[in-house]
Amino acid sequence: MKILVALFSLFFVLAPASFAEDDHPRPFDENYAALPVVDEAIETARAENKRVLLVLGANWCHDSRGLAHHFEDPELSALLADNYVLRFVDVHWFNENQAVMRRFGVTTVYGTPTVFIIDPDTDTLLNRAERSQWTSAASAPIEDVRAYFSRYASSGEQSIDLVQTSLIYQSMMIEIDLFEDDEGVRMAQAFTDLARWRAMDSSERPDNYSDLANELDSWRRQLPRDVVDLRGEARALIENALTEIVDDGAITADTIAILDGHDPDLSLSFERHESEVW
Repeated sequence: MKILVALFSLFFVLAPASFAEDDHPRPFDENYAALPVVDEAIETARAENKRVLLVLGANWCHDSRGLAHHFEDPELSALLADNYVLRFVDVHWFNENQAVMRRFGVTTVYGTPTVFIIDPDTDTLLNRAERSQWTSAASAPIEDVRAYFSRYASSGEQSIDLVQTSLIYQSMMIEIDLFEDDEGVRMAQAFTDLARWRAMDSSERPDNYSDLANELDSWRRQLPRDVVDLRGEARALIENALTEIVDDGAITADTIAILDGHDPDLSLSFERHESEVW
């Protein structure tokens, strides 16, 4: 009997994480026309003076289910209930509910889950630059998840970043957003094509289906890294230009005005993804 008990104990100790993950919520409902759900969430949030929290994911994705599992944490659950109107949006294989993404100025998602935090009064996507942060949500410490959603729950005064007040910096950010949107439109079509081919019998798929799937997987991982690099490059260019103006002095609003008035030629390097299909 003692041996039997020991074996059962060993089984539970060594049981893989997937057993636990099977208990995670599966809140994505295969509603691929979710704009009315989003409209309702915005109206509710506006009436209740809350923000909208959209989680774009799928039940096949363990990180999407992992984030939903984090939301069951009592402390985080209370925070979300007090500050957000939460809705889950099913994107299937990244190819569905693209109308929801486009409504908030995003042309595609790079992975799941993607998180949209929205100001319902302006329809502004508040976390555009960080929307893809939770694609490894299942392994994220709960303390980090609490801190993130607590930060975006607050609508208090934010400290002023002088670099971001530069009109030249803002124009560079617009350039980067336009580049990302243009690439995202192409990627969204690629996701649509791949989902269609995936649903076909293998004999009907393109001969290079596997190569195209690998290309898209690599592309979706690389583009967000490229965008982060471009934003860093833009900031570095502005900071270097400001340093040349002030030398060893402090950067002030007047320094920003001088820089914008000089309108220096600060150029970014954009590299589009090369593809024979997309």
